Amino acid sequence: MSLSFADIHEFGRKLLRRNDGTSSVEFALLLPLMISIYFGAVEISNALIADRKLNKTGSAVADLVAQAVLVDDNLMDDIFDASTTIMEPFGSASLTVVVASVVADDENVTTVDWSDAYNGTAYAPGSPFTLPPGLTTAGSSVIVAEATYTYTSPIGEYLTGGITFTNKYFLRPRRTSAVGRTS
Repeated sequence: MSLSFADIHEFGRKLLRRNDGTSSVEFALLLPLMISIYFGAVEISNALIADRKLNKTGSAVADLVAQAVLVDDNLMDDIFDASTTIMEPFGSASLTVVVASVVADDENVTTVDWSDAYNGTAYAPGSPFTLPPGLTTAGSSVIVAEATYTYTSPIGEYLTGGITFTNKYFLRPRRTSAVGRTS
């Protein structure tokens, strides 16, 4: 049996007019896009949850230190343990928390009185520290807590790396003019 050009042409026209499987082809073309949108929405949601947990972590650290009159090593360890618990289920390997007591002298020049850090570097006592204007008056103090977290999604780890979130909190001591620090 030999096929002529007219037979092939007729077969092609019939094939192009058929609608069988059109929705399957459309689904196959749209499936990668739909999966990408779904996983993107999940990853954005997880990143926002990590940022909210970091906000709570920084706020809690500043609040717990501001409530104390005197902070010792055991209390600071407990506060840092609480910060890692707040960040769950996200790991604490990329969590950095730095807390400091910043005091203002008689000319309202602010310096670090003491500082502690979790997974980071504490500020050197006596080093100058710039606060937002109007936050201190001569002789007052402020508790500063900085929290940083790098969120790395399972998919973004290969594509873009992590997203780093940073928050700073400033609270006045509640029960004393300046929170003290002992070993």
